[in-house]
Amino acid sequence: MPKSTATISLSFIAKVAILCNAFYLFSLLVMTVHWFKIPDVIANFCAVLGLEMAPGVNIAFILAWIWVKFTKRENYVENWKTILIFLMFSIQLGSIFI
Repeated sequence: MPKSTATISLSFIAKVAILCNAFYLFSLLVMTVHWFKIPDVIANFCAVLGLEMAPGVNIAFILAWIWVKFTKRENYVENWKTILIFLMFSIQLGSIFI
């Protein structure tokens, strides 16, 4: 059975979300550990990918994942990616209130 466009898009969004979540963790490291010095250009790039894009991409993945589940299509995203994205989104929601 060929993969549909929705599941290919979901797989791509999952990969982008994992990349942005890695930059989110790196941005938190740069903000909290003061002895960790990197050039401003790299810090700004990581901050944009991590702090600004990660929550939006996580929300897009979660909404697309829910849509794929409700339409009962095949899900080509591994379970560990889905769990990691949901976990990172909950961490991001928790860090808003801290």
